[in-house]
Amino acid sequence: MGTSQGQEDLTEMVNKLVTDVTTHEEALGNAAESFGEMKDEMKILRGQMADLVAMNRALTGTLTALQAEVKKLQVKNRTLQRQISVGGGDDRPARVDVQRPAKYNGTRDSRVIDNFLFKVEYYLDLQGVMGDDLQVKTAAILLEGDAVAWWRRKRLDIQKGICTIDTFDDFQRELRTYFMPPNATRHAYRMVGELKHTGSLRDYVRVYQRLMLDVPDMQEQDKLNWFILGLQSWAQSEVERSNPETLEDAYVVAERLADTQRKSYTNAFKPSRKPDHGGKKDDRREQKDEPSTQRQVERRTFFHRNDNSQNRVLKCWFCDGNHLRRQCPKRGNRDTQASSSRQSANAVQGEEGE
Repeated sequence: MGTSQGQEDLTEMVNKLVTDVTTHEEALGNAAESFGEMKDEMKILRGQMADLVAMNRALTGTLTALQAEVKKLQVKNRTLQRQISVGGGDDRPARVDVQRPAKYNGTRDSRVIDNFLFKVEYYLDLQGVMGDDLQVKTAAILLEGDAVAWWRRKRLDIQKGICTIDTFDDFQRELRTYFMPPNATRHAYRMVGELKHTGSLRDYVRVYQRLMLDVPDMQEQDKLNWFILGLQSWAQSEVERSNPETLEDAYVVAERLADTQRKSYTNAFKPSRKPDHGGKKDDRREQKDEPSTQRQVERRTFFHRNDNSQNRVLKCWFCDGNHLRRQCPKRGNRDTQASSSRQSANAVQGEEGE
């Protein structure tokens, strides 16, 4: 009986194992089916990703084309604006008479290069030079010396396809790259730090303003601080007392201080009281204001004439005759005698000397 009970238990355990295996087989089948579905979904997702990548590339190409079109439209817009500004109205001249900028000879000075390109840009705008190629050629004729040699080499590089200079912006970039001195910005920063107010306050302001053109990327607060630190103690105290918020405000305060200093210097050497000259200056001024017909001209008499006196009697002091000395008939004989006397006296002195 124990054996039959053991067999029944064993049979029951086998049946459970069979049931569990069947259940696991069904679960594995479901998992395999789900995995297959997931593989199909992954294939679909991969296809969608490929489509998105292709669409992104297409959009990138379209965006690039649109950007190029926008640049062309901007160029056309600037051209139209120049046409309107130069000769758009009936009451405006067809062309602005502008003096041609001075030519650039290849000097390796950052300020000279910046000033040259600034003037050329304004010249092209005011003259209404349109078209990128024409702008580049117009800028090129304003070169001389080493700059012309550089441009000729660049033309050869353009023909060989080594570089491209299609616009005036490209021209500026290439010119700066070749002629701009190395460490120009660092040198400008060094000059800003070393600049000190030693002479005229107005001269210091002018030099500092020129230096600021060489450091356009400097922070506004740094520009203000360096300007104040370079001032003399008295000027620095006055500027700090005004509490300027910008560099332009500090310039205005410094200019006012320079004007005040100049007025004080002028007043220091100005006489406190005007000389009166005994009232003669005021009298002359009053006489000058009077009309010429009302002026009383006083003439100083050097000789007093007495109308009641008798006629003067002429008398020669040489011979007591009634004539003048220059009319005396005895004057010739007396002059001859005097001359002979002088000659005899000279002769006697000569003999004594020997």
